[in-house]
Amino acid sequence: MRTSSPRLLGVCIVALAAVIAGPTAIAHAKPALSERAAASEPANARAGDQALGAATSGRAVVVIEGGGGPHAYTTPWDACDKSRPVYVQSMVDAGLPVFTAPGFGNVFGSTFGKTGCPPQPPLEVQWNTSGYPTQTGQAVLGFLGYLQATYGYTTFDLVGYSYGGLVARATVAALKKPPAAGTMAPAFSYAQGAIDAGVSIPSVTTLNTPHLGGPAYDIAADPAKYVLPVTKAWGRQFAKSSMSLVEYAQLLGAGSTQILVTSAHAKPKADSWDSLQVGMLDGVALTLIGGDYCGRTCGDTAAGRAVNAFPRTDGTVPLYSQLMLPCPKVCPTPPGSVYIPPGMVPESTVVRKTFPTVHSSFVTDGLGLPATLSVSQNPAAIAYLVNTLAAKWQAAGIPLVTPQPS
Repeated sequence: MRTSSPRLLGVCIVALAAVIAGPTAIAHAKPALSERAAASEPANARAGDQALGAATSGRAVVVIEGGGGPHAYTTPWDACDKSRPVYVQSMVDAGLPVFTAPGFGNVFGSTFGKTGCPPQPPLEVQWNTSGYPTQTGQAVLGFLGYLQATYGYTTFDLVGYSYGGLVARATVAALKKPPAAGTMAPAFSYAQGAIDAGVSIPSVTTLNTPHLGGPAYDIAADPAKYVLPVTKAWGRQFAKSSMSLVEYAQLLGAGSTQILVTSAHAKPKADSWDSLQVGMLDGVALTLIGGDYCGRTCGDTAAGRAVNAFPRTDGTVPLYSQLMLPCPKVCPTPPGSVYIPPGMVPESTVVRKTFPTVHSSFVTDGLGLPATLSVSQNPAAIAYLVNTLAAKWQAAGIPLVTPQPS
């Protein structure tokens, strides 16, 4: 099921009937999800089923997809039209109980009431996929509170794809440093319930996330000003591809675009979103998965040393932004510089991993590249994601589950 326009940042991928290489086998007892869950999701949504959380010691994975369009709520036992994005399905197949955080866009309604989907959670715990990270994080924290109240989960591993990675970080911040009573977004009651229940987020994994923005979003925000300098610095193909995000910025971007332009990350500023995130990821296992398939052009990996030395991108986001690193020695303008506040990234515990992937199926479709080069369909990147999460569960002694047929 395609849940957003193919022109949007972080487009959700159609779950293809492709066989993804399975992760390394990890030995676990695999208790089956309750028959009640498999057979009667509507009853669960109304009455709850605490046994579901107990089946995995109260731990679950929550996927936060990309920005712009609506995202449906899916569960480990049901999905819209019985299909999920490839990377999500791979986690479910590995025995990880995965939920996707529901969301709505500025010009798209929620999937609430959509036929073919599981009953959707209350609108107040659905996040604005075009919203500023602070408020979206509060809404997703409310969603975690909903899962806690409904199914008894208290521990959540967050997986953020594209803009969803920023939202995952914001969710951790909302949990660690909630706003004063009465100032939280409409998800306040559920979010406060998550806090009161002692909900924890031990890990965050991001896929091709523009943590430090990127020149593609400068073009999206102000094409007249940035098309020429981005073309000169990053290459004609990159700039041309970036033009597709103009619609995103003008119709859908809103608060998300504010945080994605390079100027938001270029200079020290005490009240910037980056500065407010200092210390928020302390104690959280952070894994940053990035794509570096493109240099000045996509597919140039064998085109010679001069091209290969050029700062890499996934066709949309610079690699340094995905990995939360300083700009390389040769840093094309814009941005020209990147400022990372000390303490924003837990360098002692962060894990960075790069794959020759691009940002989304929009990039592969537009350039005639194989679909498996999209990070959300790439076998190697997906296997790494699944193994990373499963290893954390194994280390914590948490059993995986045997998914029921959708």
